[in-house]
Amino acid sequence: MLTKKRQRRYLTEKEQHWLQELVVFDRSRDEKALHRLRLEIKKIRALVELAKAQSGKRAAGYFRGLKEMFRQAGAIRDAGSQVRYLEERHLLSPEFRERQTRSIGLAGDVFAEHIRQFRRKGRKAAKRIRTEMRSIHAGRIQRWYAREIIRTGILLMGPLHEARKKIKILLYVQKLLPVEIGERIRLNTGYLDQLQEAIGQWHDATVAMAGWAMDDRTGELVMREECQDRERTARALADRYYVEVHL
Repeated sequence: MLTKKRQRRYLTEKEQHWLQELVVFDRSRDEKALHRLRLEIKKIRALVELAKAQSGKRAAGYFRGLKEMFRQAGAIRDAGSQVRYLEERHLLSPEFRERQTRSIGLAGDVFAEHIRQFRRKGRKAAKRIRTEMRSIHAGRIQRWYAREIIRTGILLMGPLHEARKKIKILLYVQKLLPVEIGERIRLNTGYLDQLQEAIGQWHDATVAMAGWAMDDRTGELVMREECQDRERTARALADRYYVEVHL
């Protein structure tokens, strides 16, 4: 059984972490702090998805209090990732770098202006989510995994990035479970982590290319080929999903 006490302790820990990252970003404007903040919120979302199996959709509704902070942090993170991606490939023009750096700085300032609001709404959301936690029996968790594994497999035939979100939820929940329940589920975490990483690399490449504006035909062809190669790698891994997902 996944106890209510264990879930609440986990939520409190993750809440403390993202609150700390808000402070770090407010002081330093360090994009890495936003990445870590988003990671903690993703883990909360994963538990909320599992909690829906026991308490219905109320916990998911309360999670909306964290979504705006998560979304704005993601936009800043994507813009920064694009700059780094292009810079590593020597495809970043001075004009594009200056424009993006200015845009990221402005977005960071806007985010910082809302930190007090994000903190207030986020803590309220976390408190409400904790009230919805219920102990979950192993059998219900196994049935939840069975459904989510099938849904993820369907997504892998289409929108890879959406499938990646599902995969990360499966992995985050697995780490939270008592050992005896994890052993009953027998999730192949090594394969799933490899798959989500491959999809993430493809997604980063497509995001970088989508907003790129440079009159460089050779560079464009190189980026397009890299995007296609990364997608082929991710699709090849995805084709093995039903064979590999369980140990």
